[in-house]
Amino acid sequence: MGQNGRRVFLGKVIFEGRIILKTGLHIGGSKEAMQIGGLDLPVIKDSQNGLPYIPGSSLKGKMRSTLEKFGTRTIQKAPEKLTCNRNIGTGRNPLWIHCCDDVQHALNCEVCRIFGSSGDDRALGRGKRAENFPSPLMVRDALLDESFIQPTRTLTEVKTETGVDRQNMSANPRQVERVLPGAIFAFDLVYSVEELETGNNPLPFPEARVKKDLENILTCLEIIQQEALGGYSSRGYGKVQFTFTKFLARTLDYYKGVGGNDNENEKGKLAPDGFTVSEARQEIKNLVDFLKKEKGHALPG
Repeated sequence: MGQNGRRVFLGKVIFEGRIILKTGLHIGGSKEAMQIGGLDLPVIKDSQNGLPYIPGSSLKGKMRSTLEKFGTRTIQKAPEKLTCNRNIGTGRNPLWIHCCDDVQHALNCEVCRIFGSSGDDRALGRGKRAENFPSPLMVRDALLDESFIQPTRTLTEVKTETGVDRQNMSANPRQVERVLPGAIFAFDLVYSVEELETGNNPLPFPEARVKKDLENILTCLEIIQQEALGGYSSRGYGKVQFTFTKFLARTLDYYKGVGGNDNENEKGKLAPDGFTVSEARQEIKNLVDFLKKEKGHALPG
């Protein structure tokens, strides 16, 4: 937070599980060379092993755009809907998103508080300097689950998509590669729980803020399940299911190795067979209460 204060690390909330493809998935990669009759739109693959994966940036971007549709921010104690106010593209090819102009606005914004914002000095007026707000949510690349990788298993298919001219009925086919339904990817999200201090006065544990952020993260995943991930979603691509195997909180002492028993410094739900987003939602209060108590902010009685 710069001169306005500092961010104090309290712990982390871990989201781990599997992404199961219900329909073919296309997240585009680059073509190494132009070839006559070659594949028009390949999927992104690991350059070392040639296996498809889901980039963390793709999942995080989809989550952010989802939250922009229903999230709010509070200005002068009044909630307001979010607008797409920042062009991160060019004048000729604009790309509009929501992004708060300063850290103080970001703290009161459900989108920027999770996904971060970059300050815009121009929006604050002459002589004022805007601060960035780094994202507390880390989304790792989702790699193919090891149990799914077999030498004889086909992972992708090439599907021909055809556009038809409505006047002369001429066809414009293009070949789209997609990962086959049934593929399983391992996802890993980590949310940092931080306390924001100004001056020498510690602020109360941000219970309501952390609880709301965790609710919004799970709501985004729930909505993505009902919508899609990747491209060509209107044509049936990208239907996914999130299955959790781990949803838990870890305190600072867990990472410092204090106490010698990790079970004392983490709390949550572990289930190798998996549990749903809705079941994960039921754990939010327990995780927040645990972090609050471990930091010494538990209410009397």
